Amino acid sequence: MKLLITLTLAAIFMFTCVCAAFAQEQDKPMPDRWRGLIIDESTPEDAIRILGQPQSDKLSDLPVQRINNWITKTRKEKVFKRLKFKKPEGMDAAELYFLSGRLVMIQLDTKELKPNTLPGVYGIEFRPMVSGADEGWNPKDFERNQGRVYPKSYPTVYYTVAVSEKSFVSAMIDNSSFGSVLKKSMEIKDSEGDYPGKVSYLQLISRKLENRDGADALK
Repeated sequence: MKLLITLTLAAIFMFTCVCAAFAQEQDKPMPDRWRGLIIDESTPEDAIRILGQPQSDKLSDLPVQRINNWITKTRKEKVFKRLKFKKPEGMDAAELYFLSGRLVMIQLDTKELKPNTLPGVYGIEFRPMVSGADEGWNPKDFERNQGRVYPKSYPTVYYTVAVSEKSFVSAMIDNSSFGSVLKKSMEIKDSEGDYPGKVSYLQLISRKLENRDGADALK
């Protein structure tokens, strides 16, 4: 009898530990979700239940920045339901975009987040966005390290981008302080970059909106 009780208590303890670990994993920041709202799954009703009534609710295009060519041309059409929430906890603002009733983009406005924290938070690599045209016209302003291109000094506004299984993550960085404008790029020794400035806003965008023009020709 004592053995049965011991085994039962052990099973309950293990189950509790598994549940706690699962709950902790669910609360962990991930590149396809925020505050329990999940890209490709959550609805406007879910957003209002979690965040309360929005400051505004209207149809909009999808204001993707810097990686707009990665996204379907539908982004230009005012077919996205936009819910804007003013000053949710820890943020200046949050804008959620829905298509056909499902969340497709989360935009978070924040002034306190350092770009250097993003790789560790999301567990994915972020790289500065450098266009081939920029590098071609001003090659002296860039350097290559391990086959990647980095600016020698960072402009007052620049972007870092990461790709996860379900989303693109784009961060606009405000680098307007005098000291950080002149900061040189570091020697890259691993996947984390020592980027100057602060994140102005962060966009988590569904990869279901990925631009696949011409892909059918490859079948």
